Amino acid sequence: MDQKTFEIYAPVRNTINKSLGVVVKVAGDNVTVQPPTGDRLTFRAQYLAPATEAEAASLQDLITRLKIDEENRNKAKVMKADPALIREEFEKFVKHIAVRYPKSAEIFREFWAELMQAAGDLPGQTWEMRPNTAKNPGPVLKIFNPATQKWVYCLSLLAGWGLRMEIKKEFLPPGAEPLFPIDHAMFGSGRAVELIYRDFTPENRKPYADCVRAIYARAAQDNAQGPVGP
Repeated sequence: MDQKTFEIYAPVRNTINKSLGVVVKVAGDNVTVQPPTGDRLTFRAQYLAPATEAEAASLQDLITRLKIDEENRNKAKVMKADPALIREEFEKFVKHIAVRYPKSAEIFREFWAELMQAAGDLPGQTWEMRPNTAKNPGPVLKIFNPATQKWVYCLSLLAGWGLRMEIKKEFLPPGAEPLFPIDHAMFGSGRAVELIYRDFTPENRKPYADCVRAIYARAAQDNAQGPVGP
């Protein structure tokens, strides 16, 4: 008996319970399917059949979303490896703001330059563009974690008409909590602040740049000291 084969993104139907889904992975006789709702499931190929034309039509939105998700993942991988592409995505991000809020984009650029002076302008290392719930990638500062030997997310910037910043609590310097008055951000692991650009003067921006400078100075000191023994 010939083994059934399915292409990635093929709309399929479970022959036992008639449930529908889209193929996302094939490993031999095992086929992983993403249903319209819920988690992915893996079946033997013999229990799946091609969806009918009407069933396939009902899965088109899911297929489109899966393809976009994969495209974004691949794009993120490339951006992490290429500083020039990271800068290109950053320019697109700022221009997207400038289309509707030119003055806000100008102030954001000024603030970003101040952050780069504090953190170091090393795209792919100290910062990168990270996809978020708004679909368009947004800038995020990263910091080196000596315990894992990896660069991890520290501060995310969600910019538009206003500016929302989210910071991981573990990196927040003592006494800096008032700068980020919104608690339980980042699913509880961070704090946040929402600012209006017209009030975000150089004087009001300075405490945030100083906060970032303190974070990176402390990290540099910790990295220089190395791990503390038992």
